[in-house]
Amino acid sequence: MTTQSSGLSETAERILSLAIAWMDDNPGEFPTTRKLCELAGVTAPTLYHHFGDKEGLMLAVAERKMLSFFQGKKRQPETSDPEADLLKGWDQWIDFARKHLALIGALQQSPAISARLRMGAEAIALGRLERLHQFKPLRIPPQQAAQTVVAASNVAVQLMLQGMPAAQVKAVNAQLQQAVLLVMRGR
Repeated sequence: MTTQSSGLSETAERILSLAIAWMDDNPGEFPTTRKLCELAGVTAPTLYHHFGDKEGLMLAVAERKMLSFFQGKKRQPETSDPEADLLKGWDQWIDFARKHLALIGALQQSPAISARLRMGAEAIALGRLERLHQFKPLRIPPQQAAQTVVAASNVAVQLMLQGMPAAQVKAVNAQLQQAVLLVMRGR
């Protein structure tokens, strides 16, 4: 049993990859343990050995998808408008969360994973805010601005998780963006 670069065994990697593929084909749903075992050609004890339980697998799926999302954001080219780049990244997070609400909900079950992902989001936001600060000086330090951006964007995500209609979430998110920009600029 060879260990992959991810640190998972081949079997665990296969189970995880199949769960991700199944969820991509069935948005908002998570396969049953029986379905996962059938897809991967393993028994339930094998799944439990690698992930502890179905929730452990769901957290692994959520973490993998989030890390992939963050890697994609890091590779995005910058434009001549750093403020627009910041807001585009924010909107992409809201769109990702809307499409993967079940995963976002799963992430909230693990404070350790949530904290690690929050720090990743803040690092991406910090890069964009430092660039913005060079063009338009911010009233607050870029690190604090990054924390504020991530916190405010996650308010919109929480509203989605609570079942607020999409049009209302969009309106609240636009107001949050304007409020955060106002605080950062000081105007």
